[in-house]
Amino acid sequence: MSNKSITPGKGREIIKPSDFKRGVVEAKSESCSKYLVTFTEIAMNHAKHLLENVEIKAKCTHVYQAFVGEYQGEKIYVLNPYFGAPASVFALELAIASGGKRFLVVGEAGAIKTGVNIGDVILPTWALREEGTSYHYMPPDYIPKPSERLFNALKKEVKRQTGKENINVFEGGIWTTDASFRETEDKVREYSKRGILGVEMESSALMSVAKFRDVNLAVALAVSDELYRERWNPGFDSKSLRKTEEILIKAALDVLISI
Repeated sequence: MSNKSITPGKGREIIKPSDFKRGVVEAKSESCSKYLVTFTEIAMNHAKHLLENVEIKAKCTHVYQAFVGEYQGEKIYVLNPYFGAPASVFALELAIASGGKRFLVVGEAGAIKTGVNIGDVILPTWALREEGTSYHYMPPDYIPKPSERLFNALKKEVKRQTGKENINVFEGGIWTTDASFRETEDKVREYSKRGILGVEMESSALMSVAKFRDVNLAVALAVSDELYRERWNPGFDSKSLRKTEEILIKAALDVLISI
């Protein structure tokens, strides 16, 4: 069997996201152009706390939880997809088909570069693709990047809100993988040398699909663990991680209503 790289199909899509939305997903879902995408309970709960007039959407196959609310008078749709590139892209595609134009993603990442610590922030400026989903959208040599205007607004707001909290904000590459248990020592060393700051499971795919569908998307990641030390150092229950995620949610909402 051939091991040739996957290349994007040039033919017509047999099933479009809009077809799936009409045929399977609740047809009454109202249109919304601004989305906040999160992957943790901390982030979801804080978004609910900050929004007014929250309406919980029925659970469905493509997300763990979803709700709509108002932030300073503007409607924001919040999605909590299942983690990983295929699931998060499925949710993104349906959100775009529902009218989504601007997406801010708040997630977690493991640091692979010395000096990037639990509770710090990574703002990805590009991504290394070690997931499979993006290769069905963009050529193998494509380097995913965030939408420039949205990224710049997010960076400015994140730095403003973290400035008084002694939280470091780093910009650089992110490594997206499908295989959490194959984040090997040699890759951590090599990718760190290339300017990659952390590893997670969604960013490269989400940025690639946003480019393909011509919508705006940027990502902010709270550092949840450290992989560059002699032993893995998890910090998923740390107070610093919780504080950082809550700050990133507030910053993302402030950007969404301003741009």
